[in-house]
Amino acid sequence: MTDARWHVAQPGPGAVRGSLNAQPGPGAVRGSLNAEPGPGAVRGSLNPGWAAATLAGGPAYARLRVKAASTARAAGRGRRPGRRLLAAVAVALIAVTAAACGGGSGRPAGLKGPEKPDLVVAVVPAEANAGLYIAQAEGLFTKVGLHVTIKPVVSAAAVIPSMLRGSVDVDGGGYVSYIAADAAGVAKMRILAAGFALGPHVNEIITAAGAPVQTLGDLKGKTIAVNQLGGVGADLVYSALASYGITPAQVHLVAMAFPKMPAELAAGKIAAAYETEPFVTEAVKKYGAQELADMDSGATQDFPLTGYAALASWVARYPRTAAAFTNAIEQGNAIASTNLAVLQQVLARDLRLSSSIAGVMATGTFPTSANPVQIQRAADLMLQYGQLRQRFDVQPLMGA
Repeated sequence: MTDARWHVAQPGPGAVRGSLNAQPGPGAVRGSLNAEPGPGAVRGSLNPGWAAATLAGGPAYARLRVKAASTARAAGRGRRPGRRLLAAVAVALIAVTAAACGGGSGRPAGLKGPEKPDLVVAVVPAEANAGLYIAQAEGLFTKVGLHVTIKPVVSAAAVIPSMLRGSVDVDGGGYVSYIAADAAGVAKMRILAAGFALGPHVNEIITAAGAPVQTLGDLKGKTIAVNQLGGVGADLVYSALASYGITPAQVHLVAMAFPKMPAELAAGKIAAAYETEPFVTEAVKKYGAQELADMDSGATQDFPLTGYAALASWVARYPRTAAAFTNAIEQGNAIASTNLAVLQQVLARDLRLSSSIAGVMATGTFPTSANPVQIQRAADLMLQYGQLRQRFDVQPLMGA
């Protein structure tokens, strides 16, 4: 590792000022950050004890301890000022540690490249995979020696069998799927990177314009569409209904693809739908759909939804490939978190959205590291609603 220094100065309320030094030695990072008073202001500091160990085939990532001075929401649909500010700091940290550990190649100097450069990554096309789309569009995979083919799928349920057959390398899907497969002994999984977490108005329970259903309490005995039975959407719906005293046995869930939900809702074939962006915005604009509940509230605020995972045996066989993939995704997520223009451009292109939708749709959170404390929330919710027979510890699933 060579010496490197990073400076940042962002004028205006909540401005970040400070410097970081990457000292010689494994993952050593020192520095400090201070913020001017104002909405979203942050303060924090770094020392060598907080620096992460260097991943095989990828740079060390410093962990920054910061405290948001304000959690006030920004004007506009689904945006929080503090989130983009913190993510901007993360981008700088990724850049400085990468530079200190071997330049712009995406891996420390002297280490070999990925064992398996050609990868197939299966995802359900959605905002949740923006970090993947950005990594592809910005050449981040190429920089770490990977050639990635993105395979669109209708449902994440069939991806793990495809991984077992060897036709898919990485799954970009819900944590619930990985936890369920591992707990049942279907497949030993490893979570490579975080994907997406809830933000304001990203995932909602919606109903048709003028429908007799006016609150969640009116859904007792009714049919609700979710994208996957037994998935995280079902658990989030149950959690929201619980505050109205409605149990899972008192509603009927049906599986339906997100794009089909708005039309089925407008036709009166379902009473409500658990919908995600950009389809929430499309449902509002085209059919006048109404929000019954924002999933990003109460016990499920900032809830972790998706991540990127591979089979444990695959990771053991291709450790440098796994680390390189993680590196590129974390950089893609950092860009998604800090550059709204790039995020909107990529979503418009890869999801085939009009500018009128991409420009106003709510955006969630794209974590730059997979946090086991957060992911444990998914396993605990599964236990609460009977998808697990006993508590499941997600820690063994973490990392390459």
